[in-house]
Amino acid sequence: MKGLLWIGVLTLGTANAEGLRDPTRPPLLEHHAAAPQALAPTLSAVLNFNGERSAIFNGHLVRSGSAVGGYTILAVLDDGVRYRHAGQSQELHMPHPTSSLKKPAVDVLRASSGVP
Repeated sequence: MKGLLWIGVLTLGTANAEGLRDPTRPPLLEHHAAAPQALAPTLSAVLNFNGERSAIFNGHLVRSGSAVGGYTILAVLDDGVRYRHAGQSQELHMPHPTSSLKKPAVDVLRASSGVP
């Protein structure tokens, strides 16, 4: 009889232990779920092979009509893409960095030929 009583006590103890929190465990940080922010799309390259344009958009090779992660490519332009996302049509263009090459002060061919 005492054995059955101990089994009952142990069973109740383990059933209630599931709801208990370990006092030595650090408190859990509550994260307030912010609205997920979509990352801006990226355009890495625009390619032209025999008049057919394609682009590297969000890391994928795309052509007009391609779909990548919720973006639909409407057209591949000379320097960018036109896409539709969340019901809106937008364009993304390649950046045009300023040239780091500078025109030399003296024309190299004239200087080497001795012509002033």
